[in-house]
Amino acid sequence: MAPAADTARDGAKSIAVFDVGKTNKKLLVFNHRLDLVDEAYHTFDQYEKDGVQIEAVEETSAWLIASLKAMALKHDIGAVSVSTHGAAFACVDAAGRLAMPVLSYTTDPGPDFVSRFSAEYGDPITLQKDTKTPDMIALGCMAKGIAFARERWPQQFKKTAAILPLPQYYGFVLTGNKAIDPTNVGCHTAFWNFEKADWSPIVDRMGLSALFPETISDPWAVLGTLKPDIARETGLSEDTVVTVGIHDSNASLLPYLIKQTEPFVVNSTGTVSVSLRPTADVALRDEDLGKIVYYNLSAFKTPVKTTIFMGGMEFDTYMGLLSTIHGQAKHPPLDKRLMEDILDRRKLFVLPSFIPFGMFPGSAARVVQGDTVIPLGELFGGKHPSFFGDFATAYHVLVLSVALQAEVALRAVGLSDGMRLFIEGGFAKNEVYTRLLAALFLNSPTATTNLAEATAFGAALLGKAALMGTTPRELSDLFEIEAREVAPERFEGLEGYREQFLKLVEGR
Repeated sequence: MAPAADTARDGAKSIAVFDVGKTNKKLLVFNHRLDLVDEAYHTFDQYEKDGVQIEAVEETSAWLIASLKAMALKHDIGAVSVSTHGAAFACVDAAGRLAMPVLSYTTDPGPDFVSRFSAEYGDPITLQKDTKTPDMIALGCMAKGIAFARERWPQQFKKTAAILPLPQYYGFVLTGNKAIDPTNVGCHTAFWNFEKADWSPIVDRMGLSALFPETISDPWAVLGTLKPDIARETGLSEDTVVTVGIHDSNASLLPYLIKQTEPFVVNSTGTVSVSLRPTADVALRDEDLGKIVYYNLSAFKTPVKTTIFMGGMEFDTYMGLLSTIHGQAKHPPLDKRLMEDILDRRKLFVLPSFIPFGMFPGSAARVVQGDTVIPLGELFGGKHPSFFGDFATAYHVLVLSVALQAEVALRAVGLSDGMRLFIEGGFAKNEVYTRLLAALFLNSPTATTNLAEATAFGAALLGKAALMGTTPRELSDLFEIEAREVAPERFEGLEGYREQFLKLVEGR
């Protein structure tokens, strides 16, 4: 680890944020006032090798270096801050090379592996109780991913000298230094004991203690400066600092942790809908077990109760079906009369779940129109309910489905009367969604914000803190979260429709 940057020298420099989504990779530049001033995007799909899904980290690393070179021609960059999706890890050998491919968490390990893992380390409910890690799909739990990689590539795994979460791997590529941060230790890994605030026994039982960096470092700590060859290739100064890095959901939460003094919940929307509530208590209810309800560790090493469901994926898939019927129609504004007619009749439903995951893992995806039920497979086969013929009606029913799933997820994390709700991401621009959520939580002030790139902005705060030799909390005066209140409004029939929706998905 390197010392903090010289604040007098670096206080006016820009920050480059490398934001790694599952498919889309972004390099964004924030100036010294934390304004977004430049950005570059690229898409890297995972690929398959011998039946295993692999992350394209080497191609992504090359793009990062080339993009830093392009940005260095335009901006005086003093720091690079990395944020990535969770679950992925890199095994590095003693020479600093990848010991094996970087496994994608979408890889299906098969039922035999799952049975062996459960027999060795605990069934899904036991793991969820003990480590607050739910039964993530495929290899979304890092402990499972490492166990699978060790089985699949035993000789390569023996060469592993260090295991690095994805943000720290990219930091290692840039600096040659190794670290680990709390947000990736506590991100559905099964490696953290939240009650004891320490590593879980599974780490020792898997024989991994010596492979993780010994100290858990603050995400804003200076991992190091650029290696001379990286500095030459990018044109950046060798004094450019690189932060330890952070998990993306926790990056988007960071600005709120800094600015909010009262209890709040963030609903971060996109392909995956994530709800986050910072809390001092660590407790899962009986009704949480078996669902994707768990705890994260924040950048400040504090618990964050969290839920996930595939809201954006379901929405985009249905919109694709609707586009085959209507063409690429624009998202319509809320038609309250139409919505209340749908609510009052209680005949039209779009029901989760595409995969056994989220708030309703036991519910099969289907569309209901009165007594007619059309399973997801038949929808893709071309059988559509008649209400799909009216785009506005189908759209309102679809968004209603996502909003009702979000309501269940938000209640699971503990959103209660008087607690502020912030909606960010793609659905923050969806009037139907935001007004429905405000109606479902009439006693919780609901707002969208001005944080258009919340994940990247949170990571930029880390880079700024590293440059200034301070902590993110000390940067509170440098930015404001502009809350755009969503007016609470009642929808006649909403409670009755909600009750029928829950009956259908819960089999009551």
